[in-house]
This record gives sequence, structure tokens and C-alpha cells, in this order.
Amino acid sequence: MSSRSGGLSKGRFVTLARSPALRYKGPTMRMRIGFLGLGTMGEPIANNLRKAGHDLTVWNRTPSKADHIVSKGGKLARTPRECATGRDLVFTCLSDEKALDAVLDGEDGVLAALREGDVLVDMSTAGVRAARSIRERVSAKGARLLVSPALGSRAAAEKAQLVLVVGGPAEARERARPALHAVSARMFEQDDAVQAALLKLCVNSVMGAMITSFGEALALGAAGGLGVSRIVEVLQASPFHSPLYLMKGELVERKDFAPRFAIALAEKDQRLAQEAAEDLGARLPVNEVVRRLLAEAGGAGRADKDVAAVADLFLEWAGKKA
Repeated sequence: MSSRSGGLSKGRFVTLARSPALRYKGPTMRMRIGFLGLGTMGEPIANNLRKAGHDLTVWNRTPSKADHIVSKGGKLARTPRECATGRDLVFTCLSDEKALDAVLDGEDGVLAALREGDVLVDMSTAGVRAARSIRERVSAKGARLLVSPALGSRAAAEKAQLVLVVGGPAEARERARPALHAVSARMFEQDDAVQAALLKLCVNSVMGAMITSFGEALALGAAGGLGVSRIVEVLQASPFHSPLYLMKGELVERKDFAPRFAIALAEKDQRLAQEAAEDLGARLPVNEVVRRLLAEAGGAGRADKDVAAVADLFLEWAGKKA
């Protein structure tokens, strides 16, 4: 069913549950996979491809981040081009569009290795402009692009329980399906790679609004003597409950702001949503405020902290920061 005509019923929703009845029954042959980008999400995703039995070669700007995977049988490439050469699939998972371009371009880049019929799977959140540009450059090599940003935390990535938004040609999706199944619990599929990139921005735009309004509410309650746990308890009993509030509320209460999803990356995603809106003729007034608040939190020394730390900024403004 094509997703191009719009409407909630037109997107393809594929559940890849771990129960025996719904387990993926497609081809499970061992594939030669190149994976570039071993950051917070990339390392556990790549490791799950290794654990699924695929022949894995990895590359990372900081080679030491590949030590665990290499110690378990993965191989380390010296350059992005080497990592992408002669692979059945090539994955990229980078922090933003600039990092992605740095890996793709140049005589030692991924694009230099791609040949006709190859498939590049980009799991970065790099926006719709990058998706269009990369699709053109990949197509010029006779290869095909899948845009497959992930929804979920590092913990979900480690457990192969991510939700993926996968966009691109059907034939390329089928080739990549066994590998994508090895790292995920569910997939939403689009025929258009750019629409997959846009869907991720829509989701993260909502997340930005949720986390900033949540932090604001915690500060309001704290100013009046309410504890974080009490606010979260009542919020979770309301029609507006969310796992996000439960997870991030616990982090705020513990003052544990180690990055699961850094404020700098959340702010970047709001910027990418604004760029998409500009291209599409949409307006995002809430997103503009959210981006400004995230930028302010980042500028106050919290850029590399978890998005839960935006609540720390609001508490500071309320005079309630410990």
C-alpha cells in the first residue's frame, strides 16, 4: 500500500514483534555490512547486526569506539571508503548533516565506494534537505538510498527494540529488511526517502514541545512546594500521561543528566524541522520557541546533557535548583 496518497491508513505499519507467531520469516542470509558512526545509538545498532551473524565492518572517527565490536569479531576499516567497499548494505548513523557529508564525500568517502545496485541505509537524523541531496548523489552512482531514522533510546537500541521509519524504493527495503529487523521491533515504511526524514522531524518536534513544557510544569510545581515525584505521579494518572514524563521525571529527581539524548541534538532536530517548514510553506511557532529554549539550555552549559536537563534550567529560573 503506497504512502504517497496521504491519510493515516496509507502508511505501511509493520510490527516485527519478538513473539514466535509474529517473528520475521523472510530471508536471513549472512550479509556483508559496512557501518559508519559508533556514537550513542550507532554502537548498539551495529553490535546487534554483529550479534545477528552478519559480516560486519565498522568505521568511526574515533577508532577506539569500535574496540568492543572488534573484540567480538567485527572488523575495523581505516577509511569510510574501505568500510563501504564490496558490501551488501552500507549503514551510516551520524550526528547531523555536516558529519554525514564528511563521511560520504571525498576520495576516501562512502560515495566513492558505491557501485550500481548498492544500497545505502542512512539512520542519521539529518533532515529533508540532506535526504534530497544524498538521494541525488547516491542515485548518480546507480545505487539506492534508504532513509531510516530510529525512534527510541540507547537502551532500546541495545535491546533491538527501536522503532524505525524506513523510506525508499521497495526493492531496497526488501534487501535491507533482515538487517533492519535485527535492530528493531517495528518499522513504518514509506516509498519516499524524504518523507521518512520528514516523519522523524515531526515526531521529534512533538518531543521537543513535550520535554520543554514538562520541565516548565515541574518548575512551576516546585515553586509552590510540590515535589517532582508527586507531579509525575498525578500527570501519569491523567489523560496526558506519557512514558517520556516517567523516564525523564526520574532523571530530574535524581539529577542524572548523563546524555541519553543530548540537548544539542534535540535543538538540532528543531532546526531541521524549521528548515523543512520553510521549504514546505508551513509555520512552526511552537517549534521556534522550543528551539530557543533548548538553545538557551545549551548555552548555559547543558548542551551535552540529556534533554531532561532543560527542566534543570527552568528550576534554576524558579530559584529551586539544588
